[in-house]
Amino acid sequence: MQYRMKLLPLMFVFFRVSLCEVGNISEDDDIELERQVKMMNRPSIKTFVTEVGDTIDCIDIDKQPSLQHPLLKNHKVQKEPTLHLTSFGGNFSRTKSIQFGYKESCPVGTVPIPRITKKDLIRARALPRMPSSKVAGQDALQSNQHVVSLSEDMTENTIYGAYGRLSIYNITVAHDQFSSHNLWIETGPKDHISMIAAGWMGNGYRDGCYNLFCPGFILVYKGLPFNEPLPGSTYGGDQYEIPIQIEQDRKTGNWWLILLNSQTTLGYWPNELFLYLRDGSRHVAWGGVGLAGSNGVCPPMGSGHKPDGKFRHATYFRKLQWIDAKGVLLLPSDKVSKWVDKSNVYDLQYYRKLLRRAFGYWIAYGGPGGYCR
Repeated sequence: MQYRMKLLPLMFVFFRVSLCEVGNISEDDDIELERQVKMMNRPSIKTFVTEVGDTIDCIDIDKQPSLQHPLLKNHKVQKEPTLHLTSFGGNFSRTKSIQFGYKESCPVGTVPIPRITKKDLIRARALPRMPSSKVAGQDALQSNQHVVSLSEDMTENTIYGAYGRLSIYNITVAHDQFSSHNLWIETGPKDHISMIAAGWMGNGYRDGCYNLFCPGFILVYKGLPFNEPLPGSTYGGDQYEIPIQIEQDRKTGNWWLILLNSQTTLGYWPNELFLYLRDGSRHVAWGGVGLAGSNGVCPPMGSGHKPDGKFRHATYFRKLQWIDAKGVLLLPSDKVSKWVDKSNVYDLQYYRKLLRRAFGYWIAYGGPGGYCR
């Protein structure tokens, strides 16, 4: 059986979730799941149902489930970042930006939290750990995970943020496949990497331990549709984009996720969560991940087509930039490295100002998938 991909803004912080059979739940597991559901579904000030049938609870911003993370017991919510939000420019008449926001928003002082069910948590166990782009070419975390990426590794400078405009597509994946498109910021030894990734994803398991299903990410925006379907690009036609920025607040050390087009500050990953991301990062990457199903077949990635130099054909990340300690926006250096998975079902091409000035430095990547084991 196959499922239509559901496009989601993706937020992820080194969560470890194992591949297991969804149906095998012991009595002890069931009790633990009940406890987690009660813990995550906090008393709401307002509740509404979205157009696709999701129940949204408006929770006091200072009582949201993420604050139940054991490392955040004494954390005080930072309502606004102390960042100078810079316009990255790059508006391009032949692309369209995704507009975020529920038709009905939560009251001031609250944030929208999707109602969590036991079934959601069971599905979370079926999702894989997000692979690191940093070690993709050195030591695969799982043999069924396949990564393509463009990486910037710093030895002299420290990275305090990164940006890119990512095109999104609706594609079909099998029930046990997974495909994601990410901006990674990560650092640390390969056996204990601190990692943040944001972008869009789709999987046959449906929603899992991403977005707000796992404690850690602090939501501050009162109208964000985490689990709402997004419009998709068309091969050879209209291209829809998500502009993604991740930047560390120099005063608090928290890492903020921002959608630049509407100056939408979504929330942040608290610095208490990280061992190696307390003061910037040494690594940033842009690219995608494909998880093979049990039959050894990888899903399509992006548009389902490999790059050919035409921006309307393969998924792209454009206007690639990183942010230094002074908040200066810098282009990828001459030392960037490209990693293309050896399965031959995906590809990635890196272009430096080859397609109009508005595209800047950009990558196109993806492919049709296929047998990849």
